[in-house]
Formats: sequence, C-alpha cells, structure tokens
Amino acid sequence: MPEVLLGIDAGTSAIKVCAFDAQGALIKKVQRFVPVITPYPLWVEIDLERYWELLVEALQEVTAQCGAVQAVGLSTTCPTTILLDQAHAPLRHAMVYLDGRADGLVRSVTGEDPVQFQGHTGNRASPSTCWAANVLWVQKHEPEVWKKTRHVCMLNSYIGLRMTGQLAVDPTQASYSGLMDVKQRQAQWHPDLLKLWGIPAACLPPIQSGSDQLGVMQAPVANLTGIPVGTPVALGVADTAAASFAMQLHESGQAFESVGTSGVITFCMDEPDFESGFLNRHHVYPERWLAHGAMSTLGGSFGWLQSKVFPEIKSLAELERLAQESLPGANGLVFLPYLAGERSPIWDSQASAAWIGLRLGHTRADMIRAVFEGTAFGLRQIIELAERKWGVRPQRMVGVGGGSHSRFWAQIKAEILQLEYGMTEFQDASALGAALLGGVAAGVYSGLRDTALPSVKISSQWTKPSASQHQAIYQRHFEIFTRLYPVLSSSMHALAQKTP
Repeated sequence: MPEVLLGIDAGTSAIKVCAFDAQGALIKKVQRFVPVITPYPLWVEIDLERYWELLVEALQEVTAQCGAVQAVGLSTTCPTTILLDQAHAPLRHAMVYLDGRADGLVRSVTGEDPVQFQGHTGNRASPSTCWAANVLWVQKHEPEVWKKTRHVCMLNSYIGLRMTGQLAVDPTQASYSGLMDVKQRQAQWHPDLLKLWGIPAACLPPIQSGSDQLGVMQAPVANLTGIPVGTPVALGVADTAAASFAMQLHESGQAFESVGTSGVITFCMDEPDFESGFLNRHHVYPERWLAHGAMSTLGGSFGWLQSKVFPEIKSLAELERLAQESLPGANGLVFLPYLAGERSPIWDSQASAAWIGLRLGHTRADMIRAVFEGTAFGLRQIIELAERKWGVRPQRMVGVGGGSHSRFWAQIKAEILQLEYGMTEFQDASALGAALLGGVAAGVYSGLRDTALPSVKISSQWTKPSASQHQAIYQRHFEIFTRLYPVLSSSMHALAQKTP
C-alpha cells in the first residue's frame, strides 16, 4: 500500500479522517458524528474527552486500512474555546463558534458599536470573532474554573497537544481572538487588547504557522491510533482556511463557497481591506488575507429539519425530493435561517429562525423548499455586500463540502445568486488542505507554493440559472427576505431572553 498523508477535519458536528496519497487522491475516509451539547439558550458546547475518543476511533480505522503515514495535518472548526489546567486537562466543555452566551460581555467591553472595535482588531466585536469574550465569561461566571486555568487554546491546539505534547495556535485561529490586530502582516498578541479583556499573556500559546511542524507523534497516542512514533504533525488551521489552501485560493478576488454546518463564501485579498460584515483573518499564505461571509447554520438547517421537525425524513436526498413537490417561491413562504443566531450579514447572536407567510394551504414540501431558498437568499446578501465593498461579483462559484453536491440546491443557488455554480469531484476540501499542510511540514512538498501540491478537482459540469420566470419570483422573495429581519429583530431579542 502507498504511503499516505492524514488530514483530520475536526468539525462541530462530525470528525472526518482522510488518507491521501501525495497526488491528492483519496485512499480512505472515516467519519464519526459528534454530540453537540446545548444545555441552555445560546450555549453550544462539545465534550472534549468524548471528542478525543471519537477521533482516536476514526484514526484506528483509517490506519488499519492504509499504508504508512508520512504526516498528519489538522483542520478544525473555529473558534472553539478550550481551557486547560496545569496538566493540560480540559477544565470544562469547549465552547464552539455557535455559542452566543458572551454576546452581552462583548458589548460591555467593546462598546455598543460592534464595528468600532474593527478599527483595532480587523474584526467587528462578536463572540464569533472575539473568543476572548468566552474567556471573560468563564472568569465572571465560573471563577473556580478560571482559578485552575493555565492555558487557553483552540481545537487544533488541543488535538496537536495530545499528539505531540506541544502547544501552539496558528494565525487563522488567533485572528478570531479579539487579542490581535489582523490588519498587521505579522500575527502577534497585542498588549493593549490583552489588557482590555483582562487575559494574561502567559496563558496564551505562541503563534506559529499552520504549515509548521508542531512536533512529532508521541508513543502513547501512536499506540492508540496506529500512527508511527515520530510522524510529523502540522499544527494546521481553521477549516475554511484549510479548504482555501486545498482550492489554491491565493489571488485577490478569487472566491468559493463551503457548505457544512455553517455556510461560508470566502474571498481572497492581497491587502487587509476589510468589510465589517465579514469575518476577516490571516490566510495560510503569507501576505494574504481571507474574508468570510459566514452563515451560522446554512447546512445545519437541514440537519435540524431532519432531527427536530420531520424525523421521519432520513436524508438530504429525501428532503430534496419533497421540496421539488413545491414550486419556486414555496407558494408564498419565506424562511429566515437564523437557528443559532447569525453572523454575516446581520451579526446578531439573538436572532432566531422563522417561516413567514404560513397559511392553512401550505404543505410540508413548501416548508422544506422555503428552507432551501432562504439559505440561498442569505448567500445572496453576502455576495451583494462584497460587491458594494470591493466591486467584485463572481460570475462562477465552486462549492465544497457535503451540501455542495446537492444538484437541486445548486440549481436554486444558481438562480437566486445569478451565477454558474460548480462542484468539486469530492467533498472534503478541508481534510485535503490539512493533509497537504502536513506534507509541507514533513518536507513532502517544498513549501506552500510548491507546484507539486495537488488541488481540489472541479467537475466539468456547471449548473446555470434556468427559466427567466423564476428570476422574477426569487427577486420578489429576496426583497421580502431582506425586509423581514429588521422588522422582527426586537421580537427575536425578547424571545431569546431567559424566562425568569
């Protein structure tokens, strides 16, 4: 069997471990689903010990069926705030990017204008771009945990630590800390921001490139996983940054969509000319930045439909089949896809989802189709935001991730976004990006721009906008969609408050 590079894509709802050869061909993939913990409104957590157990299981299964592992690279959901004690043990569940409990603290520390903070950091103030606020929440509400805290880190930091014994954080994850100025070309903790949030520099790991070798696989984990002792491990990066690397997104103005639990349209920039409605970060490539128009539950909306609303429906394919029984415009029904608040473009952790326009004549098919359309309307808002800021509007866009392979959804996106929508030949761009970063760290490739680095292959078939009569319907519904949140936001906020 050929030697392989392992890419670990550690997501919010699933862990994927993929083995690739040096040419980027997928040799083996294993997936484990992750239980997400939501004990209170706005709280979204994962149990790190259970998460580690699931990752070890997946690694065991992969290594038992492929050749020798040359290197390991990491791609992780971001931000995921983790607090460790002196012995590097987790002190509480990790807070994932969907967690909104620290929203009030963000405003109290940075002021009521979330955009003003962007002048200091490159990102507006929100729990998704200031994981420092989660740390402050623990200081205020769980002082016994904070008293024992010696290290604050992200998910790739934690996984890498368990594998190598070394702790670090990469610039793509540090960009969402609220503790550094992303506009600066050198990623480093900013003393004034550390003081603002009351976080001692001693508890933060050093910042190093995601393509650097964090360390090598240590014997205890090697014995558990089947990965040889001494195998190089790359620190890796945030999942969308890893996908960007696998897509070889390094020229200004290039864009693509990633479809997982969240949905993100990513733009590459060669200067830090940031839009406040986007999440902005350092890229894997030096002297490049990424701007993400990120929707919190674009793909997660369909998991919610299956698990909570129509549990008799077992797959996305079945949801698509039912949605096709409805018509474009879902017979006058509009869905707001804010199931865990929303990031781009509204930036409101207390926003909530809704079907608007429900009447006795509506069917399950109409409700499902409205979800497909509502998520696409959110993407259109992001594209129009980018066009206003940079004068860039993609004529073609490639989607990566599991949801991007839905032909039905691709057709809706093509018509609502008014562009040609393409698909990759396989779904796991983030895992490939992670594996390639491992290959760079191990010297399999000479660097981030080695011409031997493979990239995600794009299908030759593109989905194009179809009948013109659909465009008029979608245009009308998009205009209604954009008016709904401003009208409903105060009611959403009132409903998000805990019951006395």
